[in-house]
Amino acid sequence: MENNKIKKQAKARTITRKSIITLIIWFFGIMMFVPFLWMISSSFKSTEAVFTYPIEWIPSNPTLHAYKKVLGGKVPFLRFYLNSIKVTGIAMIGTFFSCTMAGFAYAKLRFVGRDKLFLLKLMTTMIPGMVTLMPTFLLYSKMGLVDTHAALYLGYFLGGTYGVFLMRQAFMSLPGDLLDAAKIDGASYPRTYWSIALPNVKASWTTLLFLYFIWSWNNYEGPLLYLRTPAKYTLPFAVKYLSDQYSQDTAAIMAANVLMLFPIMILFFVAQKSFVQSLVSSGIKG
Repeated sequence: MENNKIKKQAKARTITRKSIITLIIWFFGIMMFVPFLWMISSSFKSTEAVFTYPIEWIPSNPTLHAYKKVLGGKVPFLRFYLNSIKVTGIAMIGTFFSCTMAGFAYAKLRFVGRDKLFLLKLMTTMIPGMVTLMPTFLLYSKMGLVDTHAALYLGYFLGGTYGVFLMRQAFMSLPGDLLDAAKIDGASYPRTYWSIALPNVKASWTTLLFLYFIWSWNNYEGPLLYLRTPAKYTLPFAVKYLSDQYSQDTAAIMAANVLMLFPIMILFFVAQKSFVQSLVSSGIKG
């Protein structure tokens, strides 16, 4: 009887602790979601109705005026959108092939200095971005890349350290027998990489593209540093440019932010399962 009583008390304490943690998580989750909800709500209001109190979370008189002003106004927002699609699309193509091929080589190919070279690559993550900012700018300037979109996507196109690490961990989880069987069947390394290895780590490269899409799409520092012509602006810098033009129209600014976040929201809902699965499994092997 005494043991049953102790077990029940322990179970009750566990349930209480989990309930408290769950409530805390829900509280902070809602608190982080409130500004996002206000942004969406404000984008469907008139300028005068944005700051009414109490807040109308569901607008009583919804309007598309802000979206029409953003898309059809004097600021070429659609051009900025196309610029971001171009830069991010090229960056994603390069990221996919650079990171997956490098990750496959570091995980499954045997060559002299492989582990030391990978360790050296990981060490670059300890270098603050501000340290390389000026040397990178000078290098791009010498290459004639200032005021071009190439300066924005080149760093992503050539593959980032985190992406290579993520894919190496994914390929390390593949059993060696699978690749050995492909080798016995006469498959070359490129064929093994493309037809066997990649399909088996789909969750990881989906996560790779998701993360690098967000980083490239939201890149504000790059356009600020390299772009000079307004027609070449991408969305993060363009929203700042638009907010200067419509500084008194909060609804239009909120509409521009919603349009900018729309692709990210869609991509998140499409890739969230792969994202979680990849983060859980990436640290299993090293």
